[in-house]
Amino acid sequence: MFVAFFLYFNHQLQQIRHQLKRTANVSVQHVDSTWFVLDSTLFKAEGRLSFKIQGQGRAAVSLWQNGRLIAMRTNDASPNAFENIPLHFGENRFVLWQHWPDGRTVLLDSIHVQWTSARLKFLMRPVFYVPLQEKKLALTFDAGSTDRGSLKILQILREKKVACTMFVTGQFIRHYPQVIRQMVWNGIEIGNHTFSHPHLTTYAQNNLQETLPGVNALLLREQLQRTDSLFYSVTKRHLAPLWRAPFGEYNRTILQWAAESGYKLVGWSQKCDALDWVADSTEKWYRTPEQILDHFLRLESEKGLKGKIILMHLGTDRSKDFPYTILPALIDSLHQRGYQFCTVSALINAKARQSGHKRRIVREGH
Repeated sequence: MFVAFFLYFNHQLQQIRHQLKRTANVSVQHVDSTWFVLDSTLFKAEGRLSFKIQGQGRAAVSLWQNGRLIAMRTNDASPNAFENIPLHFGENRFVLWQHWPDGRTVLLDSIHVQWTSARLKFLMRPVFYVPLQEKKLALTFDAGSTDRGSLKILQILREKKVACTMFVTGQFIRHYPQVIRQMVWNGIEIGNHTFSHPHLTTYAQNNLQETLPGVNALLLREQLQRTDSLFYSVTKRHLAPLWRAPFGEYNRTILQWAAESGYKLVGWSQKCDALDWVADSTEKWYRTPEQILDHFLRLESEKGLKGKIILMHLGTDRSKDFPYTILPALIDSLHQRGYQFCTVSALINAKARQSGHKRRIVREGH
């Protein structure tokens, strides 16, 4: 499967090279993409474009990509080289201008490159639910600002031998490295929850998932990479290539930025938010531990929980009614109903095996 795709992709590259070489002023050196395979897992792919322009006289040449100036070269009778320009997923519009000392600007050429990647397409598809024939579900926990109750949760999961996935912020790693090490020791899959848990869209303001001003690819990449770097400094491991958006805020553009950083978004299934993050007992969304337990057992009876992703939190701001107190009963009850708890990666890979794919789609065991 991988070999077939590789050959197809190279065929597409040859077509791009042929098309670009027909342009009058541009000599294309290469359009390339590199795939890394480890344990049957596809890792980051990079698409880059390099070319050179033979200018005239003492004019300078500027290169614009999707309306943004990315490079400028002065011309000293030698070719101007623009090397290893990263291609964005989707359409790339390159425009080359020649600038003369007397103020004249001349359009040299424009180039359109459509770059696609099966891996990026896969990473850009968020996961909220995995349709399975088996009785498997994923229990997930978000770890943000507090560790109150976290060691108790880890103890319960260890004693019950429950596999799960946790999403941690960089600030949580910084403040509670001992909890992180305990997670790793317990064999828990750990994903990325950004560094500082920032708002990414305007949803809290107008119920629309529009990207907030100031939020861009660089900011999101820094949020994700900084968290992974801090995790590595504490554990000597990297986070699983999964992330959970703070406040559940995302849109297609944000999904693309995260995918370009190597991450697939994991949300939670409909009605599967435990609402254990609500700390004020006077709020209408507040649930006691008993109400949380009743909610999920009724949901299982009415709708079933096959392939569902449950959201809970590692740590609580409550001073009483700690949600983790019902974890043993929830785990035992679902076990008795025939359910198996697994990580999000295992859930995704179970779907791949169910569909007849032999390769693992997502790395496991991080």
